[in-house]
Formats: sequence, C-alpha cells, structure tokens
Amino acid sequence: MTLLGAAMALAALLLAAAVGLTGWRMLRGPGIADRAVAMDLLGLLALGATTLVALAGGHLALLDIALGLGLVGFIGAVGVAAFITRVARPTPRREPRATEHPP
Repeated sequence: MTLLGAAMALAALLLAAAVGLTGWRMLRGPGIADRAVAMDLLGLLALGATTLVALAGGHLALLDIALGLGLVGFIGAVGVAAFITRVARPTPRREPRATEHPP
C-alpha cells in the first residue's frame, strides 16, 4: 500500500467517525440550532467523501458534484439560519388607537 492509499484509508475512517458523531448530535441536539449546525456539517462531510471518492477512483467529474454539494449546503444553512432568527424574534405588539375598541 502506498502512502497515498494509506492516507485515503485514514481519511475514510475519520470521515465515517465524523458522520457517526454528527448524526448523533443531529438526533440528540437539545435545540434547533444544534441540529442546523449538524446538518450543515453533514453536508460538508458529504462534500469531503465525494472528493475522496473522486481522488481514489480518478473520476475528476465528481469534483463538480462536490462543488454543487457545497453550494447547496451553504444555501441550505443560510435558509435555516434565517428561519431560526425569524422564529426567535418576537413579534412587536401595537397599541390600539384611540378610535379602536380593545378586544
């Protein structure tokens, strides 16, 4: 086994461990923010796995797929962050006007 092969095997092992730990955090996360961060990290780990497969197999076209995964993951993370801030922000209450009767 070459040094590159050993490095790829170690990287695959570390990626598998990271996916397991991140999946555990996604399932057990106490809040929605923890789950959102875990979801974003799972996207990044999928990007790393796709890149590792592209390098191991010599299929450089998979790097385009990895780039697409990165873009979709970023847009998803921004969307979830916008949702979290919208849910966390309290809606302002308005005072009734003098001509309106309170309910």
